[in-house]
Amino acid sequence: MKKIASRQADVAKAAGVSQSTVSMVMNGTADLGRISAGTQRRVLDAARRLQYAPSGQRRVARTTPHLLGVHTFEPIFPTSSRDYYFEFLRGIEEQAAVEGCNLVLFTAAPDESGVRRIFTDGTNGLQQASGSLLLGHHADRGDLAQLAYEGYPFVYVGHREVPDAPISYVGGDYRTATGEIVDNLVALGHRAFAYLGEQSRDEPQEDRWTGFAGALERYDLPVPEPVFAQPSGLTTGWLDRALADHTTAILVESVSLLRVLAAMLSLRGLSVPGDLSVVLLVDDETEIGSLPWAMLRVPRNAMGRRAVRLLTNLLTDPDGDYDRQILLPCEHTLEATVGPPPRA
Repeated sequence: MKKIASRQADVAKAAGVSQSTVSMVMNGTADLGRISAGTQRRVLDAARRLQYAPSGQRRVARTTPHLLGVHTFEPIFPTSSRDYYFEFLRGIEEQAAVEGCNLVLFTAAPDESGVRRIFTDGTNGLQQASGSLLLGHHADRGDLAQLAYEGYPFVYVGHREVPDAPISYVGGDYRTATGEIVDNLVALGHRAFAYLGEQSRDEPQEDRWTGFAGALERYDLPVPEPVFAQPSGLTTGWLDRALADHTTAILVESVSLLRVLAAMLSLRGLSVPGDLSVVLLVDDETEIGSLPWAMLRVPRNAMGRRAVRLLTNLLTDPDGDYDRQILLPCEHTLEATVGPPPRA
């Protein structure tokens, strides 16, 4: 007897969700509907158990699955679930299973600058795969431009822009999220801010800064001079200036910078959030002191899954009418390290 194919309704029943939720998870728009990561994973697990294939896949069934490459510009393949890139790669693996694709991990020896290049002597090291997903903080823009010029299908997991080469990417909407954090801080009564950012600036860092500065401008509040520094080069001078300017809230781009800030505040006998409110603009479970830090939460799992979905679209419908540059909404938590400004 021929096996009856599973339907969305079957997946919805097995996962305990509505059919519209299943549809949004399967077509890659769940994050725009703010469906939680746990619910999305429950739907994907149910879809795998029931061997459900979206109707689009059944119409364009392939004799062999697409082989998708995963390349990192840095040594970032995780060794534990606490690693920052773990959720990106888990999302990639989950969505590849839904799309019926196989995965292969690419790596390369770093060049003189420490970057793992895609091209060696002009040869594309990813060409064994039908298309590839690229990750890493500091991508080689020349490699990205050459991939685009050659027409090789790829999606960058993260917001990256390349001059004269509109590449496909899936990133987080850090600009909007940082602006919303400022909205909440202003609502609590904060009027003087400081900003501590990474010295190396790529689109994700600039998006955060732009969202921060733009929000302050909307409120007609002074935009502070940002400090972009390596943790080792950070001195107490900037903190002294911030305190002299009556700063009551500090936004920090990285965990390494937050460690230094926390040590400086402790040496001065300042409490968080009693004397200063502090928000970390990236999610990281690394413990710094005894407080659960207020933070922006990067949709890492969702970015990995949406990038796979976009790449399969590029492979199966290269001329289709769909977005190729996607920024997913971010959430944030303002707990423990955020409070009203101290009274003068």
